[in-house]
Amino acid sequence: MASFATFVNRFVGVRELELADAPPAVWARTECPRLRPIANEDVYLFVKKIDNSGVIRAVDPAARRARSRSMATGFLAAMLVIAGLVPTAYNTTAGFTMQHLREEQVRLEQQRAKLDAQEAELVSVARLEQLAKTLNMSEPEPQQVQMLQGSQSKAAEARNSLPLQASDLKAR
Repeated sequence: MASFATFVNRFVGVRELELADAPPAVWARTECPRLRPIANEDVYLFVKKIDNSGVIRAVDPAARRARSRSMATGFLAAMLVIAGLVPTAYNTTAGFTMQHLREEQVRLEQQRAKLDAQEAELVSVARLEQLAKTLNMSEPEPQQVQMLQGSQSKAAEARNSLPLQASDLKAR
């Protein structure tokens, strides 16, 4: 193997045989263009192919134990990190769920307010009178009203006589 300096000296520089025969004045003149030697340029490396197919590795129980312990330690460390991160992840997802539920609650309250306003408009006395006129209805005469006598309880009579309330809806 040749370094860059020996490569350049081969083609450009002066050979040692020429330097030995040359007088000292020429030697001084020819020494200038030579490159400095590079570290380890005289080291040559040879590669020899080695066949390790017949070599069998000896079993080392200490190395196996060390490997098993390091794997167990790594697994335990990973489990501790995961166990530490699970509550944070759960809190984050719970926060997102709470925010979505709050938004849904606001949306449902707005929808309920709209429905209550529509219901109040639909059951208003003025609208019922207008519907009665469009359907050619009139109020019954006193002799047309009949009172029914039955075995109804007081709660049923009260429920029938009072307007419908939210507590009555839950009971049904």
